[in-house]
Amino acid sequence: MSKKKLAVIIIISIFVIAALPFVLEIAIFRNDVYSVLSNGEWGGFLGSYIGGVLGGVGTLLAVYITTKETRKIQQENSTQIEDEKRRNERKERKQFADEIAKDIATYITDISNYFYACRDLKQLYVKERNLNDELYRIDWQIGQKHNTLKKLNLDKNADEYISVQNELEELKQKESELKYRIGKNAREIERNKADRTVANERYFLLQMKLQNIEKGEVILKQLEFIHSNSTNIDETAYNFISIESDKLLNLTVRFLDIYINQKLI
Repeated sequence: MSKKKLAVIIIISIFVIAALPFVLEIAIFRNDVYSVLSNGEWGGFLGSYIGGVLGGVGTLLAVYITTKETRKIQQENSTQIEDEKRRNERKERKQFADEIAKDIATYITDISNYFYACRDLKQLYVKERNLNDELYRIDWQIGQKHNTLKKLNLDKNADEYISVQNELEELKQKESELKYRIGKNAREIERNKADRTVANERYFLLQMKLQNIEKGEVILKQLEFIHSNSTNIDETAYNFISIESDKLLNLTVRFLDIYINQKLI
């Protein structure tokens, strides 16, 4: 009940209470109608009767107001409970979404390192093979020069002997440089050796977390596409992982927004 309506009822009640004695005076006590009851008896009866009626009306009004206020309080409490429930549910969704975001970020970081490490390793292995082939060629030439020196007489072929000796020293210098480069390349191979243990862990975690969420299917499909092609070095472009990771990020951002805010699409 509004305050305006309550004020009107109170004013009307005051007016009725104030006017009632005058109405009784005119209608009951100052008329010519014969009655077996005296004015005093009528006054007592009407007083009790009207008092009971006014008391009942007052009680009903009080009950009505109390009931309405109780319902209002209950409604407010119910609204607060629903609001608190929605806030708690959103908080839980936000925590879950943060876990998904962290898993995706960790996965992309590790799978990217693995993808480019595999490509670098491939080049390093090619370089290692070429360096070893060149070292084999140099060693063969060194062996040939040694054989030539054995056949030459220093006294008779001094100039040729010195020339071959100088060529041999140059070859030995190249051999030393090649061995250094091979060692350096071997160290680079060891540094670039990588696996996708962390990526595998996050991949399976995401599979478990999103498999029963309908809107998470697109993320799992993109995740599967990246994971299955991360080892396919020969048939994927150099920027494959960058392009597909950006797609995965965009899908994840969209999913998290929909999931946290419970949007309909």
